Amino acid sequence: MKKCSNHSGDKFFPRPEFTAIFLFGILFLSRLAQGQAAGLYLVGLGPGDPDLATVRALKLIQSADLIYAFGGDILERFADYLKDKEVRELPQEVFLRYNVRRSGPGDSGPKKERQTFLNSVRRDVKSGKQVVFIDNGDPLISGPWVWMLKEFEDIGIEVVPGISSFNAGLAAIGRDPTWAPDTHSVILTSDRPQSRDRLEVLAALQCSMAIFTHRSKFEDIIRKLKSQYPPATPISIVLYAGFKDKQAVIEGTLETIESKVQPDALPFENIILLGDFITGITPGVSR
Repeated sequence: MKKCSNHSGDKFFPRPEFTAIFLFGILFLSRLAQGQAAGLYLVGLGPGDPDLATVRALKLIQSADLIYAFGGDILERFADYLKDKEVRELPQEVFLRYNVRRSGPGDSGPKKERQTFLNSVRRDVKSGKQVVFIDNGDPLISGPWVWMLKEFEDIGIEVVPGISSFNAGLAAIGRDPTWAPDTHSVILTSDRPQSRDRLEVLAALQCSMAIFTHRSKFEDIIRKLKSQYPPATPISIVLYAGFKDKQAVIEGTLETIESKVQPDALPFENIILLGDFITGITPGVSR
């Protein structure tokens, strides 16, 4: 029988592809020993101070080869965890609509840049790197990330949940929106006038509400709520939910809240909580 040509005397020279597989295996086992796993991760880091991030989230940052993030606030808050890491700021092209409807025949630039970025992420993951996307709060509660689950189906993506500003807001007022005299449901929403489930339509149900205000006008939100809820409906506005040194709560009713708020002074980080769960008293009913 003819011997394998890979032998030369007493020495054995493995094929290059076998060597690559062997080295990749060593790298993979080394990562497992360190609690690391190559792959793609979408990680929520909570709404405020770094100590609200989960243990799993911080471990993934620690073991990541490459981290993508929005610039500014999140990089400042987690600077101690990111100082020795390769961190890249997310390009705006990533957040074009998933089907890129806004791009016409003469607007192929953003689509190409976006695809280049996505291909780069795939290459990094397939080469054995741990790639981590980080964002505030919980990435799948009122976040811009749903497209990513579909986009990276081919390589897989693990979502690591985080505390939402919804949770932090409830903690700030010390109330449970499912425990109230007359309502036991809570709607999480935002004011999107073009949606079928626009705010005034949902308000007609008179459930408890948590409203992610984003950049909506405060006056518009209150006007739409007043059209459906009694004037005495309790309302709380939580500013900087989850930030121990900055968190504040403005309380009132739909009838009084505008006199207590300067809309232009509201920070981007605010959430509106509405419903009888706040006081435990049903509006318009004497007890």
